Amino acid sequence: LPVPVPVLVLGLVLVLGGRAGGGGGCQLPAEWRPLSEGCRAELAAIIVYARVLALHPDPYGAYNYLPWQRGPPGGHQQGAGDLFYSAEIELLCDQAWGSMLEVPAGSRLNLTGLGYFSCHSHTVMQGYAYFFFLRMDENYILLPHGVNFQEAIFPDTQENRRMFASLFQFSNCSQAQHVLSFSSDWEIQEDNRV
Repeated sequence: LPVPVPVLVLGLVLVLGGRAGGGGGCQLPAEWRPLSEGCRAELAAIIVYARVLALHPDPYGAYNYLPWQRGPPGGHQQGAGDLFYSAEIELLCDQAWGSMLEVPAGSRLNLTGLGYFSCHSHTVMQGYAYFFFLRMDENYILLPHGVNFQEAIFPDTQENRRMFASLFQFSNCSQAQHVLSFSSDWEIQEDNRV
């Protein structure tokens, strides 16, 4: 089977990052411990369920640079332009209860800081839906919020729907999405049919 291009690019970035970074990979704090999705979700500033409408290349800048790149953010960097991008997203539900963002379902937002970085990747594909942990910087720019240096973007899977439905009250979801309304009895019946 052919390997998807994003996987190849991510592998290349991680290999180059380990070599060129000098330090050899990610440097997490010595006392770092992984946190559950539920714990991180409580700490995330904004949580949304959204579909990616379009992807746009981002220039090298303050939110998207690789540690081995030389020169100040904003300067021209060879080869880095294809690694970083922003996404136009459309909310499929009102934001989760307790979120700092107050916009209704159907709203379109721009999300930057996506791409392949040395220790992680914040990647999405056009046309797919995701659960996003987001934060807003001092210039009101939306960025992935990798709480505890862990994943900030979760694909729309049955397992993730179940997890987020138990953590948050999403409301006013679009009719096309049967989002976050699960019944364990229904799931057992469906599993038995398969």
